[in-house]
Amino acid sequence: MPSRMEHRASFATPADTVHAALVDEAYLADRLQALGGTNASVMDRAEHNGEVTYRVRQGLAADHLPSAVRTLLKGDLVVDRTETWRADRTGTVTATIPGVPGEITGKSTLSDTADGSTWVTELEIRVSIPIVGGRIEKAIGEQVVKLLANEAAFTEKWLARQG
Repeated sequence: MPSRMEHRASFATPADTVHAALVDEAYLADRLQALGGTNASVMDRAEHNGEVTYRVRQGLAADHLPSAVRTLLKGDLVVDRTETWRADRTGTVTATIPGVPGEITGKSTLSDTADGSTWVTELEIRVSIPIVGGRIEKAIGEQVVKLLANEAAFTEKWLARQG
């Protein structure tokens, strides 16, 4: 059974401003440079009919991973992630980890609040390994939620610098 997780972040800026940042090429490059880890890169980015889709590769050194994940991977964690954002400020995400039979899927929503905006990401993590899959899903999910929290903090700072 897949593991489900949710991450919420609040911003002092309107949802349209946050959305514009999340799909901005300079923002993506800056975010990956700051948080992307080993061999981080924007693999591609495209705009079509009001949608922006990009693929990024991020890495996390093995010594930062729980032992259950280190045993499976035998090296650093590499995440290939594709995000699509629509003009209505909703999006989808899929991520795979080479060497791990499974995937992460989810949806994101940016919405205005009285004080700015909120970014909600709902994720489903599925690892197809009998007996230990659930433990690995939980460990990967915890790392993904930490990553999303770090990305939200980076986004808030990046937006403040753009002034």
